[in-house]
Amino acid sequence: MIAFKKYLQSQGQSPRTINNRLSAISSLFNHLIDKQVVKINVAQGVRRMKINSDRVEAKVLSPKEVRKMLSIPDPFKLQGLRDKAILSTLFFTGCRVSEVCKLKVKDFYQEQGFYIMDFWVKGGKRNRLAINQELQITIREYLRMAGHEDEKESFLFLPVKHAPGKTDKKRKMSRKTIDYLFKKYAKLALLDGVTPHSARATFITQALENNCPIEAVQKTVGHSQIKTTQMYDKRVAKYRESASFAVRY
Repeated sequence: MIAFKKYLQSQGQSPRTINNRLSAISSLFNHLIDKQVVKINVAQGVRRMKINSDRVEAKVLSPKEVRKMLSIPDPFKLQGLRDKAILSTLFFTGCRVSEVCKLKVKDFYQEQGFYIMDFWVKGGKRNRLAINQELQITIREYLRMAGHEDEKESFLFLPVKHAPGKTDKKRKMSRKTIDYLFKKYAKLALLDGVTPHSARATFITQALENNCPIEAVQKTVGHSQIKTTQMYDKRVAKYRESASFAVRY
């Protein structure tokens, strides 16, 4: 377990990710102990990494940088339109990558005059969100081009086959693939240190910047505690309030 921890560090994983991996293994061994399969929890004695519990380290993008990323995928090609729809989903809902992977066609629908996205979130719970017009138009255009809008049990975002205009309806997109395409477009937009988690941090920060109540933001992104939402708050106003600007020598 110590070697595994050191391996994750050598791979550049964040302290929070390393702790999550160790906690997952610890939970597994607690389950095995309950079932009398093993007698000890091999992960329990491994010291966890120190993390900053006051804020999330993910980089926050400006609206101009987000727009630059969204403008790069080719909207006249299936893969480009799919990638734009995925990027838009991340930036306009603040969802996690794992939640994007699980979305099915039936999870995108109309109700009471609003377009809804119905996510599976942590803890096996559902989180239904009304989405803005730009996102719903982008998804509808992608579904029309992909041709599976009537296949309700199909995954919403599908891998694109090598044949032009064809999707692989037998597989869903993996977290690794979405992580790769996000970083690819960030690189094309000349943005450094940007990850899919940046989309979540950007969404929360922009919502708060535009005076959305933090309780509404908390509910939208599926945080169980408002303190977690506050960790993502990187509003410009906080920087403007720096005491350094009041100092004159």
